[in-house]
Amino acid sequence: MLTSAIAVAGCKREATGQVVAVVNGEEVSLSELNGELKNAPAGGDKDVIRAAALQNLINRKLLVQQARDRGIDKDPDFLQRERRTDDQLMIEMLGQQVTKNIPVPTPTDTDRFIQQNPQMFAQRAVYNLDQIVFAMPSDRNKLKALEADHSLDAVAKRLSAMNIQFQRQQSKLDTLATPPDLLKQVTALPAGEPFVIATGGNVVVSVLNGKSDAPIDGENARKVAAEMIRRNAVTDIAQKQLKQARDAAKIDYQPGFEPKGDAAAAAKAKS
Repeated sequence: MLTSAIAVAGCKREATGQVVAVVNGEEVSLSELNGELKNAPAGGDKDVIRAAALQNLINRKLLVQQARDRGIDKDPDFLQRERRTDDQLMIEMLGQQVTKNIPVPTPTDTDRFIQQNPQMFAQRAVYNLDQIVFAMPSDRNKLKALEADHSLDAVAKRLSAMNIQFQRQQSKLDTLATPPDLLKQVTALPAGEPFVIATGGNVVVSVLNGKSDAPIDGENARKVAAEMIRRNAVTDIAQKQLKQARDAAKIDYQPGFEPKGDAAAAAKAKS
């Protein structure tokens, strides 16, 4: 009888103290609500915003409960996605932790950065791009054939002959966000000459098609420079963290799964 009484008491949950609501026996804490409010729009009636945030939380709890009732939380696909999400959150919070003490760039730092990168500031330009985009073929050797093509139309004709589907589009290249080495290479090409970049599983073939000047100066330049200095510092720290982790790690591969080609070179560079 004593055990039964403890079990009943343990199941009885009330919306009091740090618990702002109970949804089918599942508590919604004040901490959860405050976390939800961090993503709420600024301004407006605070009570109305808080009430709306709480209802969003309750709706989410109800949907999650339905998902659990259907066994989705045990589905292998869900478990894989959950792990990827957890990994990404851990990496993000690790980044925040190891970079939180990066010093604010001084005026001297920002002025030096501006002087060293004129293409990002006084000489900044935005180029128009004509592009062809297609999925990376399983046989990358096919890309070598594009070296003989000196116009976007020639590239399109060759891809069609190889039965590779593609799409044409317009885009922009901002010298503010373009690595200097890449910018130097593409601007040195003859007019109309395509250049190829592989990104995100796709191949992008581009041709420069005119530009407009868009200089940044004064206080705006200093703000942009300060942000870029900090971003570069964050990237540098992240790369060092990964290198240290790889140097200390023991990684064993099943035969046939070892990194090869570009992947092997990248792994070697990081270690």
